[in-house]
Amino acid sequence: MHTRHTLLGSILLFSFATLACDSDPPAGPPPDAPPATNATLVVSGGGLAFAPGPVLVCDTGSPDYEVFPGQPLQTLAGFGGAFNEKGWEALAYLSEADRAAVLASLFSPGLGMSLTFNRLPIGANDYSIARYTLDDGAEDPTMVRFSIEHDRQVLIPYVKAAQALNPAMGFWASAWTPPPWMKTNNAYDGGGIRDEPAVYAAHALYLARFVEEYGKEGIPVSAVAVQNEPGIANDYPSCAWAPEQFRTFVRDHLGPTFQQRALPAGILLGTFNDPANEKLAMAVLNDPVARLFVGALGVQWNGLPIAKAARSVVPGLPIWQTETDCGNHHWESGFNPDRPQNDWAYALMTWRNIRTYLTGGAQVYSLWNLVLDETGKSIDAKRPWPQDSPIVVDRATQKAIYTPMYYAVAHYSRYAGAGSALVDGKGSGDALAFLRPDGNLSVVLVNPDSNPRGMRIKVGDKAYYAELPAYAFGSLLIGP
Repeated sequence: MHTRHTLLGSILLFSFATLACDSDPPAGPPPDAPPATNATLVVSGGGLAFAPGPVLVCDTGSPDYEVFPGQPLQTLAGFGGAFNEKGWEALAYLSEADRAAVLASLFSPGLGMSLTFNRLPIGANDYSIARYTLDDGAEDPTMVRFSIEHDRQVLIPYVKAAQALNPAMGFWASAWTPPPWMKTNNAYDGGGIRDEPAVYAAHALYLARFVEEYGKEGIPVSAVAVQNEPGIANDYPSCAWAPEQFRTFVRDHLGPTFQQRALPAGILLGTFNDPANEKLAMAVLNDPVARLFVGALGVQWNGLPIAKAARSVVPGLPIWQTETDCGNHHWESGFNPDRPQNDWAYALMTWRNIRTYLTGGAQVYSLWNLVLDETGKSIDAKRPWPQDSPIVVDRATQKAIYTPMYYAVAHYSRYAGAGSALVDGKGSGDALAFLRPDGNLSVVLVNPDSNPRGMRIKVGDKAYYAELPAYAFGSLLIGP
C-alpha cells in the first residue's frame, strides 16, 4: 500500500511518492483574472514549505468548494501530540541548535505546527524507553510509594522544553496500564484490571496523584482518560476493561475521588479505538450518575462512530480525537517490519482523517508520536511496530527530517488552530473551511494529484482561484 519515502535531510523539503492521478489536470487560471487583495495562499509541496502563492479573483460559477461563513459549527480546542520518551531520546541525537529548531517547529505559536493541547502518558506506554509505572512494587493502596521521579529524567524535560516556547500550552493525560499489582496478570503488558473495589479506589487515587504531582511541576492537566484502548490487551503496556468495570470505576471511584480532591482535571471517557468499544462508553453514559462525571468523549482510529451513540444520550458532549492512525499497518500487505514509510500516501491519509474527524464533530485532534528515530519502533515485546511520525531523526547523520505528514497537519493546526470554528461548506472533499479568532477565514486545501491543480473557492458573492503544485497542501487565508 505504501512506498518508501526518501529522506532528504534537515531542511524543510520533501519528495513525494508517485500516485495515480484520480482527476483531470486543472483548466488553468481564469483569463485576465485580477489578483485578490484580501486573500493569500500558503503552500507546502513540490519543494516548497509554507511558501506564499498567488490568489486570483474569479467568477463564482461552478466552484470546487463553497464556504458558508455564517454557519459556524464547533469551535476547536486545539491540535496536539503525545509526549513520549522515545521522542526525547531521538532528539538527543541532534545538536542543540537543531533540537531547538525542531521544538520550535512543533510548539512555537505561529510557527510550524503550533501545537497547543498535548497528551501525557501516565506511566509507560509503547513508546517509553522501558516499562514502568508511578507506583511499582508490592500493593500500595494509599499511594505511599507514588512518585514521578522517573518522569523527571526524560518526560518532564521534554514537556518543559515545549512549555518554554508556549507557556499557555494545555495538557491531558491517559494511562496505558495501571501498576501491575492492580492487574489480573501482575504484569505491565496485557491482562485486565482486577474487579475489586479496593483496586478501583487505589487506581482512582493513582490517577489523582498524577494530576496533583504534575501540577506541582507547573504542568496543568485538564483531563484524564480512564484507559488507553480498553478493549485490547497487547504485548506492550496495556490493560483490558469490561463495560461494567468502566461504569463502576467512573461512577463510584474516579469521579468521586476527583471531586473530593477538587482537582482541576475532568474525566475524558476513552480512549476508544474501535466501534466495538461503544459498549464501554455507553455503560458509563447510560448510567445517570456516572455520566455526570464525564467531560468529553475520547475516540481515535476507527472509534468515531461511537460519538453518535454517545450524543444520543448526552447531546452536545464534546468529542476529542485522541490519537491519529500511525500508518504502516502490520495487518496489511505492504507492511515494512524495519522502518515506517513516512511518505506522501501516509500524509494524505492523515489529512483526510483530520477532515473526517472534524466534520464528524471533533473539537480536538491529537497526533501520536511527534518525533521518532528512523526505525520508528515501539517496545512491543513480540513485534516492535515501526510507526510514522511528522519528524524523523536520522541517528546516523544526526539530522532531522520533516516528513510530508508534518505539513499535512500543520496546514490545519497552524492556520486553523485553537479558537477557530469549523464552518459549513459543500463541494470537494479536498477543502475544509474555518473562521479564525482574528475574523479571517482559513480554507485548508490538498492536491492529491500528480499535476498542479487550480481550485475555485466561493465565499458569499466572491470567488477565489488558488493553484497548488502536485502532491501539495495549502491554506487559503481570506480577510474581510
